[in-house]
Amino acid sequence: MSFFYRLCWCIIAPFVRIFMPTKVIGKENTPKGRAIFACNHTSNLDIIVIDCCRVKRPYVLAKHTLFKNKLFGAILKSFGAIPVNRQDLSTTTVRKTLQVLQNDEHLIIFPEGTRKETLDETVALKNGMALFALKTNSPIVPMFMAKKPRIFRCNKLFIGEPLDLKEYEGQRPTKEILSQVSNVVLGKMQKMKSDYESTLTPKQLEKLKLQQEKAIAKDKKRKEKKLLKETNAKK
Repeated sequence: MSFFYRLCWCIIAPFVRIFMPTKVIGKENTPKGRAIFACNHTSNLDIIVIDCCRVKRPYVLAKHTLFKNKLFGAILKSFGAIPVNRQDLSTTTVRKTLQVLQNDEHLIIFPEGTRKETLDETVALKNGMALFALKTNSPIVPMFMAKKPRIFRCNKLFIGEPLDLKEYEGQRPTKEILSQVSNVVLGKMQKMKSDYESTLTPKQLEKLKLQQEKAIAKDKKRKEKKLLKETNAKK
C-alpha cells in the first residue's frame, strides 16, 4: 500500500464517515482472501464510500476515459484503479485484473457497466465479472448500495454471502455459463434491494419509487443524448 494512498485515505475517510454516514450490513461476509465484490453503481462516489467501509484496501475497475488526464490517472492508479474500456477489453486490463485476484486481493466491479441510480428489473450484468471469477477461482460477493451517496444523507451498504462457484470448476467458461453466473449474482443483488425496501414505511417506499422513476427517466435521457452525440460524430 503506497504512502500516498494511506495519506489520502486518512484525510478522506473521516470526512466520508461524518458527512456521508453509511451503515454496513453483512460485513462479516467479507472473505479474507481473494474475492470479487459486485455492487450496483449509483455514483462516482460509490468507490470512495465502499473504500471507507472496507475490511482491506480494494482494487476497482474504472472506465478508461477517467485516465485521460495523466495526473488524475496517476492518482486513480495509486488508489488501486484499473482502467477498462467497456467496448474493447484489452489484454493489459485482463492481465492486471487476474494478477490482483491471484495475489489474494479484493476487487470491486460494477457489473451494470454504467452508473444507474437504481437497480431496476431491466438491468443486465456484464459477463466480465463471471469470467474473472471462474478464471481465478474467486468467490463473488454481491453488494447493494441502498441510495446514491450524498452529503448529509445516511445510507446503507449491504454485503451478501460469497457465492460458491465450485459447480463450474473445470468447465469451459462459455457465454451460457457466464450468463448463468451473472444472473445468479443479479438475483442476489435484487433480493438485497427487495429486503431493504421491505423495511421502509409506505410513505418512505412511495418516495423511493418516485425517486427511482425519475432516475430511470434521467438514465434514458442521458443514453439518448449520448447516442445522438455519437451519431453526429460519425457524420
